[in-house]
Amino acid sequence: MTRSSQLSAPNQALDAEAFIRQHLSDSIIDHVNVWLNVHDNDLRIVYWNKAAEEISGYSREEVLGHSKIWEWLYPDEAYRNTAQNRAYRIVRKNENLSYFEREIRCKNGERRTILWNSRSLKDEQGTIYGAITFGYDITERKQAEEALKKAHDELAVLYDVASVASESIDLDTILNSSLDRVLPTMHSPKGAIHLWDESTRMLRLAAHRGLPPSAVAQLNFISSGHDLIGQVFQQGTPLAVSNLGDVLRIRSPLTQVLHTYLGAPLRAKGKVLGVISILGKASHQFRPEQISLLTSIAHQIGVAVENARLYQEAGQLAVMEERRRLARDLHDSVTQSLFSLTLFAEAGQRLLRSGQLAVAEEHLAWLSQTARDALKEMRLLVYELRPVALQESGGLVMAIQQRLDAVERRAGIKAQLIVDRPITLPPHVEEGLYRIIQEALNNALKHAMADAVSVRFHLEGRGASGRTEGQPIDGCVTVTIEDNGQGFDCHAARERGGMGLISMHERAAKMGGELTLISRPGQGTRVVVSVPFRQARRSG
Repeated sequence: MTRSSQLSAPNQALDAEAFIRQHLSDSIIDHVNVWLNVHDNDLRIVYWNKAAEEISGYSREEVLGHSKIWEWLYPDEAYRNTAQNRAYRIVRKNENLSYFEREIRCKNGERRTILWNSRSLKDEQGTIYGAITFGYDITERKQAEEALKKAHDELAVLYDVASVASESIDLDTILNSSLDRVLPTMHSPKGAIHLWDESTRMLRLAAHRGLPPSAVAQLNFISSGHDLIGQVFQQGTPLAVSNLGDVLRIRSPLTQVLHTYLGAPLRAKGKVLGVISILGKASHQFRPEQISLLTSIAHQIGVAVENARLYQEAGQLAVMEERRRLARDLHDSVTQSLFSLTLFAEAGQRLLRSGQLAVAEEHLAWLSQTARDALKEMRLLVYELRPVALQESGGLVMAIQQRLDAVERRAGIKAQLIVDRPITLPPHVEEGLYRIIQEALNNALKHAMADAVSVRFHLEGRGASGRTEGQPIDGCVTVTIEDNGQGFDCHAARERGGMGLISMHERAAKMGGELTLISRPGQGTRVVVSVPFRQARRSG
């Protein structure tokens, strides 16, 4: 009898085992972690080792001599057909299939993942009479990989939410972007974020995804403690509900869009600021780890909401302070000038009535000059009431051009802007230089009594030309603001710390640059600020 006929017979398992032991050592055959089985050309099991018994739960007596094991291990027909087709390719087409994963169902119903390695068995004539298969139980490794991937995904979501908060201070952007990142992780297309509104003493719908218009209208405002969202806010703890129909005693707009609910409070500094809600289908049950993840995400969103509000409050305070400054300037300059106008006008009238024409003419000249000064101050204040956005105005150079056109030239001052080459600067450099130039021009307008002023930009280094694509842009920009006014004693001005000189020096130093002030009484004033910069150039 040939080996092929021996192994094809269902009752020849002992011969198969003898063959296996002839080719493999006992330590490998009986190793508890290595599944080893042999099947014939008809996929009937002819050898089944101890590890196969322990992993699958099926004994040798149950599996030897027939092919029922395929049905037991792979109850899903499509999955079973795929596995059997692989086996047929080995015994009929002499294909060796190395290291492919398959999930099996054990006798006790447990599912395990096996890494298979199968080879054809041939007799002395090269005829295939079966296949030998090694199986490595990698269930724990797969579970560890899935746990690691899950942890990575969760950390990625937390990082994304934190990144949104750091990239933007706009509350709507933070909330909507956070929802877009959270919902896929929760395997739900529907969600909402409510924030506590102090003015109405209610929870206001601030962002939502996937909700029908009718539900949005009803969820727009929710009282504290009312409905599930109000309960989460009031209690300050996460809440998961698997079947709303069994829980809600009152009609809720949530029942229109979901059967399961998960909510977590948005917290910051120990205070609940709102609620994030995830809405799921009846088939979806929120797991404990999802509840924990949403709680962490809600905390991140809460911190972002608090930061955005603080920034908004700081902006409002800055606006109020700017208004107070403008009010002081209005009082200190324009109001006093207008009061002087009335005095000069009254004095001129009296001089005219008394016939002192020469003195009256002098008073009228003073009146005219004071009126022009008041007009310059008014134009400056009106310009400052319309803050310039550098990006909207087309950058630093265009913003300075708009300033010279709107203020200096309309005040009768000859204003000149000189730029020797196109300039593109980092945003923080543009902002700092704009403030310095603005302060220098204000000083020339208010104090110098100048009738001509110039602003010159000069760029050195690789900032304008000669760059290689992708190289960082290195250079130094120098701005010179010069007027032909009455000038002043620089040393005395530094001692007094007036005319905004301190802030100008501080701004230059903050950008890593330096500011030089050159002036003498009767010889005008020159302010020179030089700032180095480095900015990566975008390719494409």
